[in-house]
Amino acid sequence: MAEGGDEFGSVDGAVDSWALAGLPGRATVPAYLVSAYAAQYRVIVDILLAEQDNSLTGLSYDEIEAAVSSYLARVLTPEAADGLTTDWSLEERLKRLEQWEVVTRWQEAARTGEDFLRRRDRYQLTPAAARLHSFWTDPELLDDASDGDLTLAPRAIHDRLVGFADAIREQRYVDAAGEFQQVTTLHHAMANSARRWQRGLAHALSGGPDEAKQDLLWRTLQAYVAMWGEQVDVNSPRIAALIEDLTPRLEVPIWRACVRASLADDAPDELVAEHGERWAHTWDALGSWFVGPYAQARRLRRQLRDLVAPWARNMYILMDSAGVITRRPELLKLAAAIEQAESDDDAWRIWDTAAGMFSTRHLLLPAEYADDSSLSWSDAPPAPVTARFRHQGPRAAVGRRAKTPDYSLGKTAARRGRLEALAARREAEASLRRRSGTAMATWDALSRPELDLLLEFLGAVRRAGTGQDGIRAAVTADGRWRVTLTAPRAGDTAVLQTPDGTLVLSNWTFEVAAQ
Repeated sequence: MAEGGDEFGSVDGAVDSWALAGLPGRATVPAYLVSAYAAQYRVIVDILLAEQDNSLTGLSYDEIEAAVSSYLARVLTPEAADGLTTDWSLEERLKRLEQWEVVTRWQEAARTGEDFLRRRDRYQLTPAAARLHSFWTDPELLDDASDGDLTLAPRAIHDRLVGFADAIREQRYVDAAGEFQQVTTLHHAMANSARRWQRGLAHALSGGPDEAKQDLLWRTLQAYVAMWGEQVDVNSPRIAALIEDLTPRLEVPIWRACVRASLADDAPDELVAEHGERWAHTWDALGSWFVGPYAQARRLRRQLRDLVAPWARNMYILMDSAGVITRRPELLKLAAAIEQAESDDDAWRIWDTAAGMFSTRHLLLPAEYADDSSLSWSDAPPAPVTARFRHQGPRAAVGRRAKTPDYSLGKTAARRGRLEALAARREAEASLRRRSGTAMATWDALSRPELDLLLEFLGAVRRAGTGQDGIRAAVTADGRWRVTLTAPRAGDTAVLQTPDGTLVLSNWTFEVAAQ
């Protein structure tokens, strides 16, 4: 079937009376899978879907073109790739994907003179297309309902890894296999949830803001906070430490022993080797999620943290323009209908239906004979349209502020306060680093910033739980400091003088080091 034909098999443009009755009708998103050029469309959608794991701003036209060439070069010979890219039109494919609601297209803002000379279109998959293509490429992906409750997933992964490490050290491979299978299930569910959130964010941050996108951003942020909250920050260092400690021990024989313990006694060696490789691959994926400053869990948290500013800014834009009444969308639809009319008579009929035969008063312009209510607009002389009306006519402001408030003094004071607080914190960090390696009983009086920072460090260590041999260690929430406390002798206490009074606690040996 030709590219411009009906890809859904409708007969002579017939209208389904069932759809007109309000029942779900034809869906356009899956059309690219049954098109005559399905292979070309699927390559483009594959590229856009893979990019959503790395970026939330879509791809430009030039980036898609380069990515298609790179994709073909990886899977085909150079001669075959060159032959396929010589007789195809990427622009037509993207235009058809936009018509099918598979991609969203918008333009970057032009900031320099060169921007007006280049193509500024960017493209992003819609959430429906992303979910459909993910299912089509991997039908075994879990859906929303099958993920279960992941409220304590990071903590549960840590607890299961502790049991897995103990079982490996004691060579209890049956118990180790059971613990690791639970870790795999939790990690897989977390990855699916994160993938859905990233795809929703990618669509919501594409193009201009509207109420639907703002609602999607807010629901995604709420889902993250309700599901994981600060658990990723608290448990990621502990999970990373366990993974780094266990990785040297997990060689191929260990994985095969765990797999052998989970299978039947007569399982063939080929099956054991295949499952062992899969478990080792899952272990590497778990490390990419939690180990290092650029781990997937922390990267997702940073993306959601950075989401707050554009969400608040876009919400302000929508609320600030709530009092503006505009008929621009309706006028554009009317203009498009008139332009697509088959004849001039049909165009005039559309215009008469939309505008009606009203008096010239509805123009709100000083037209001649404006007071004659019996005169039709079609018979009245043309009214002059001033430049001011062309500029301000499409909208009417209601309740707009007479003067924009001056927030410059408040912003300056807030900026000065932030800088002073940051300087005080840096000075407190330097002071506590000078006290590193000493017992708290030997310390001088603490200032207010030093006390606040010390309590923050003690809270991080307290949340990390009890350590071994009387030593507790933890990494702060911002990932910058590693705090270690060594337990004193029984009954040994320290008395610290603070601006609020006296602080009595165990005489810990305090150590802090940059992470």
